[in-house]
Amino acid sequence: MIFVTNAAGKAIYLSSEWTALTGQTLAEAVDYGWARVVHPMDRDFVRAIVGEAIRQQQPFSVRYRVQCLDGRSVWLLGGAVPSFGPPDRRFLGFLGSITQLPDALVTEGRAQGSVGSFEPAPDPSRSGLEAAADHLIMAHVLLGQGGDDHLLTALRTVLYQVGLKLAAGGSDAGQSTQIQ
Repeated sequence: MIFVTNAAGKAIYLSSEWTALTGQTLAEAVDYGWARVVHPMDRDFVRAIVGEAIRQQQPFSVRYRVQCLDGRSVWLLGGAVPSFGPPDRRFLGFLGSITQLPDALVTEGRAQGSVGSFEPAPDPSRSGLEAAADHLIMAHVLLGQGGDDHLLTALRTVLYQVGLKLAAGGSDAGQSTQIQ
């Protein structure tokens, strides 16, 4: 699942997999409404990680449970990288990815996360702009490790443009939910 937020951390795009998994539409997920489907035992932790990432304008990664449409809970690994733009590298929001974790990979029963890094696993089932977003997020991680600030700045501009295109109903618009 791909998501895009504004600078306040409010979702402006969620791929249709979010609705299929949780039953929650993007209109319901707006203004941190997405947290309503996060497992009650994980909710405060997840909100704290996301809040700190917004405050620091840094990538984040968090493993947590959501309550599905059918009533069961599943584990997700989510995270995002920040987007910056003109003027003066202003923080614009996040472009992120969420992946459902197989039960076999979950060894602890509590949410975990950190601010400062995110290493997504691209989903081969994605296509179009969502697949591009996955790979751009991975490129951001790799360039961030190499310390090339000039290329990282350019990539963040591209990440922001892809996020805007997704939010506006880009090439994957028929398969996504968006806020107007």
